[in-house]
Amino acid sequence: MWHWLNANAGALSAIASLLTIAIWAVYLQLIVSGFREGRRAKILINRGAGPSLDGHCLVANMSAKPIYIDAVLLDFTLRDDERHEDFRYSLSNLNFGEEKAPDSRKRWFQGPLDSGEHLDLGSFKTLIGKMSPKGFDDFENIEDIKLTVVATYTSEDQPVAAERGFDIIHKDGDLLLSPRSYSATQIRSSSARKRIENEMREMHHLERGNDSNTSEGVQRRS
Repeated sequence: MWHWLNANAGALSAIASLLTIAIWAVYLQLIVSGFREGRRAKILINRGAGPSLDGHCLVANMSAKPIYIDAVLLDFTLRDDERHEDFRYSLSNLNFGEEKAPDSRKRWFQGPLDSGEHLDLGSFKTLIGKMSPKGFDDFENIEDIKLTVVATYTSEDQPVAAERGFDIIHKDGDLLLSPRSYSATQIRSSSARKRIENEMREMHHLERGNDSNTSEGVQRRS
């Protein structure tokens, strides 16, 4: 045995070195992955208290560190036999001052959200009703809804964001929210985050051109 070990000492040493390198490579990969996950923002968007439009929209911060919610955008599509209209609203621009919610974040749709903390934005029906023209009662023709949460995270220069879409399903006389994906889509690529930044800048420009009513929806081009 010793003779065989001495005869193959060079090969065994090389194998041991390769195994050591492999172990350190795996260990380094785990460290890098943990570091990257710690720097990445993760925002969840969910429905609560039932699948109908009376259900509540919940936003949770599952990042390792706090985020600051800059804006909550809501898109919805109206469709019937004669029209197909897409609308986008910034909920953060709406005036919810008449409500007495003790947490100002629920009225302003802005503010810090600690790691593991969630925020109840209210029912989907209330959100749509608040941001729609006065007297709006066209819920039956809403085809889909999309929520986008835009936030600032640690030292990131670009905004972080997540979005989730829901289709409106007519079932047994009720309007139900059916999520298109298992969870919210995290917007992480540089190009997508730049797109969000440009959209926010465009909405701010539109506010300057319509200062008399900044809470009105912006009809998007199809």
